[in-house]
Order: sequence, then C-alpha cells, then structure tokens
Amino acid sequence: MPIRYERDRLHRRLVTHADGLLTFHDVNAHWDVEERNRDLHLPELFDARGATTILTTEQVHYLVRRAADMLRVVDLGATAIVTMNDVLYGMARMYSVLAEGMGAPADVFSDVESATRWLDQFDVEIK
Repeated sequence: MPIRYERDRLHRRLVTHADGLLTFHDVNAHWDVEERNRDLHLPELFDARGATTILTTEQVHYLVRRAADMLRVVDLGATAIVTMNDVLYGMARMYSVLAEGMGAPADVFSDVESATRWLDQFDVEIK
C-alpha cells in the first residue's frame, strides 16, 4: 500500500505519506486503518508529493459520501493534502470543496509549510 501514517504526538496530528500510484482502493484502505485505530478525529497532514493518481470524479464523490457516513459516527479531523501533481491536486481540490460543504474540513496545498500552518488552527487531544 503506498499510504502509511504515524501519530505526531507533539503536534497532535497524523502525518501521512503517499508515494507512487494512489488508487481509490488505497484511499479506502487507508481510511479503514484510521477507523480501526480510532484516529479519524485527528487532523492529518497528508503528504502526497511523491504520488500520482488515477482517481475518477465518481470515486471522489464516493469518498465524500463515505466521509459523510463517517461524520455520523465521529468528528473527522481536518485534512491538509500536499501535492505537486496536477491531476492529484485537482481531485483533492474537488474532494476538499465537497467535504468542507458537509462539515469535514479539508484543503489542498503545494507545500508542507502552508499545510502545517493551516492545520495549526485545529487543536485536538491524542488519546
């Protein structure tokens, strides 16, 4: 799986790295792991600078619906997605606009520093 993450206890967030080809299955599997580990409520720095994608608009819409379903059970932490790939940026931007509209804060950045500053406004406890 090209996605791996760890908890950053100092900054109270998840730090995720995605490399290679990022697929719909990979994103779903990543959310499954976060859900199983009870980490969905934590802000997440999703560093995908080393990734490309073949996600479709239909798959992005499905991911938004899945996020809406998860919101019924748990507050989702803010997600800052960092990418330099144009296709991934576009798909992530579509997700962020739709997710924000339903209460799941997300945004897309081209550098880690800007993403980190944006995430700093979301403060949660790590259990």
